Amino acid sequence: MKIKRIGLIAGGGELPFLFLKKAREKNIDVVLFSIHGETDNRLHKLVEKKYDIKLTALSDIIKSCKKEKIKKIILLGYVRHSNLIKNIKFDLRTLKVLLRVKDKRASSILKSAIKELKTEGIDVIDSRFLLSDIISGTGFLTKTKAIKKHLEDIFFGYKIAKKIAAADIGQTVVIKNKVVISVEAIEGTDECIKRGAKLAGAGFVVVKVARPNQDMRFDIPVIGIKTIKILKKYNAAGIAIEAGKTFLLDKEKLLRIANKNKIFIYGM
Repeated sequence: MKIKRIGLIAGGGELPFLFLKKAREKNIDVVLFSIHGETDNRLHKLVEKKYDIKLTALSDIIKSCKKEKIKKIILLGYVRHSNLIKNIKFDLRTLKVLLRVKDKRASSILKSAIKELKTEGIDVIDSRFLLSDIISGTGFLTKTKAIKKHLEDIFFGYKIAKKIAAADIGQTVVIKNKVVISVEAIEGTDECIKRGAKLAGAGFVVVKVARPNQDMRFDIPVIGIKTIKILKKYNAAGIAIEAGKTFLLDKEKLLRIANKNKIFIYGM
């Protein structure tokens, strides 16, 4: 895919930084769309052009894209779901999108918004663009391997996690001895792990998946060093993630910390 200019709608976390670095190496011009309360302000110094946006004002995003002659957009970084349900005011273009969807799940709304952008000649592209080197592979990514009972927990947890992901509830479950200890909801992966860990005790397993038929343009699962440190703190056995559909932030350091603390990472 040959792209010379792209719009980056940046949420929180490290992914937008990694993308900007890769784009610079490829001489791709990036226009930043900064989400109030989510986008890291340090990103502002790394681009020449920036627009402050609200995800609930689709018309402003379209207007800015046309002004900058942007035909491609990428969505990277997290947006806290709790912020999406507080004091929301929609513009008319966004209301049009909402009226078109059959349900109000985040994935349904985003797909409808992407379709609306398409009508204006703006394509939202695969979030893995330029970032394929930090996508999880298959099998054990660590020297540490899971023992039989942990593998059983992984495969048990995978089926449960896929069901909650399909319902757009969350992407993560904490499992021990084939018992579901906690399920991710609006609080996010790390808080789900903490909650489950306090109930499970040492030796639990975390399973994090993509949605069935995951749209790779948005909300791809991510794990980073913070998650591994939480697993270490609460004496987890390890974490299973979905290969080809999960970003590993600061990959080399992440694997090094996991190996040092005998925590397995398994790509399903």
